[in-house]
Amino acid sequence: MGVIYLLLYLLGGLIVTVGSYHLLSDILDELTLWSAFQTIGFGAAIILGAGLLHALTIRRRGNAGVLEDVAEMSGKTMGMAAAAWLLPSVAAWVQFELFIEPVHMFPIITFFGGVALAFGVCSRLMTTWPMRRAAAAMGTALFGIPLGLLAVSLPLHHFNYHLTNVHVSTRDYSSRATKTQVFKADDPTFKSEMVSSLGKETSALLNAIANAKTIDVAQEVAAGRMRQLDDGSYVTVNADGSLNPVGGAGNLEHSMDEALAADRTVSAEAQAQKRREWEQEIWLRRNGGRLFSSPDRLDQADR
Repeated sequence: MGVIYLLLYLLGGLIVTVGSYHLLSDILDELTLWSAFQTIGFGAAIILGAGLLHALTIRRRGNAGVLEDVAEMSGKTMGMAAAAWLLPSVAAWVQFELFIEPVHMFPIITFFGGVALAFGVCSRLMTTWPMRRAAAAMGTALFGIPLGLLAVSLPLHHFNYHLTNVHVSTRDYSSRATKTQVFKADDPTFKSEMVSSLGKETSALLNAIANAKTIDVAQEVAAGRMRQLDDGSYVTVNADGSLNPVGGAGNLEHSMDEALAADRTVSAEAQAQKRREWEQEIWLRRNGGRLFSSPDRLDQADR
């Protein structure tokens, strides 16, 4: 039975952690929070079930030593747990502030520090509760596991988003050796878009060709709307008396080439503008996200 409720505690704590992570992301993205609360509630329900099973097991064992009070964690031990939870994250953030590449993190220390800190708080707050052992275990699973895991995952995601690699040191218990796992930064490669060469100018010309009508040149000349020049070419006569040449097949081909060239120029300028904006975004991501050395704070300090 002990293994079952222990696994349920771990499973519930992991689900609450996932829900809490999504809750923070949804708050930042201004999305609905209902799905995240559902996940957290499901994890909390599993922890509650594990706690009831734990309490039932304790009750069935009677006075076999398991009904003793949960030992209250001393202030010194809680301080050590808080330091184990907080200091590795602070050290990683200092590396990030100093633009050290890669940032080294120690998640195992952080995780167990968070779990121990939550257990210490529960042991102090629940000294008068019935079934104190089960209550303390439930509180540790509900708060300690998310506290330890989020203290690792949130900074790691933040560092990767700001294009900083992270090296995580873990212990290989089979070989008793320390190994390093690399979490690479987000890929900052610029992805150019396929842009059609048919732009505004070409579309307008094609539209004009599609809507062109057959005219009787002799009738237009007789009406004074067209005129034939000495070289045999024709021009249209505008209302103000100005003349516009009437192009042939060669002029149409030339107009199409000009329209395509103009559209390619506009497309190239738009693509170049997008690349400049992307380069600016990447520069801000690579140098931003810091409390004291972000570009905006440095600019304010210079002023």
